[in-house]
Amino acid sequence: MELALNPIKKIARENNALVITWQDGEQSAFSHRWLRENAPENRHPITGEKLTEGGEAQEITCPRSVTVEYDETLVVAWAGVWEITRYPLAELRDCQPEFESLESLELALSAD
Repeated sequence: MELALNPIKKIARENNALVITWQDGEQSAFSHRWLRENAPENRHPITGEKLTEGGEAQEITCPRSVTVEYDETLVVAWAGVWEITRYPLAELRDCQPEFESLESLELALSAD
């Protein structure tokens, strides 16, 4: 799927997730845990396989800032650590989000 310029309408920073509203009105919710575990630097550059297991993932922190670079990359600076992670928007848009909507994310978080 090819993304148009400015593919993101809005990014909401929730307590435990980022919720992206795309220009077409669709929403994708990504928990902070999912973003940390699926950071590009935690994947093999050729196969795309995870290099760490969920239990070995880096400490789960909240984003300090979230920006979009060149209309094609989501940039997350993590609070409490000197890390910045870049996620290609096309990959985020095409992946199956951990949660279908903010409501399903809230339901899952309340079950913990």
